[in-house]
Amino acid sequence: MQRCPNCNDFMPQGAVQCESCKAYVDGKERVDDRCECGNLVAKITRDTIEIKCRRCKRIRIIDAKSLAERYDYLIQHNE
Repeated sequence: MQRCPNCNDFMPQGAVQCESCKAYVDGKERVDDRCECGNLVAKITRDTIEIKCRRCKRIRIIDAKSLAERYDYLIQHNE
């Protein structure tokens, strides 16, 4: 467990955002990308795209530079 630098509450190890105060602990600025219905689709930083799993609530961080490689891989394996 680690502590939030903003509110000093406990957070899971490796967490990106504090559940209590919603502050980001890595200092990166994020922009929300939302669906027309208002649901959060992703959070975008300069170098990453963060997608939150609806079921387990884990945040998956994808490096923006690797998106083309991932796309090509998925296209090849879905044919």
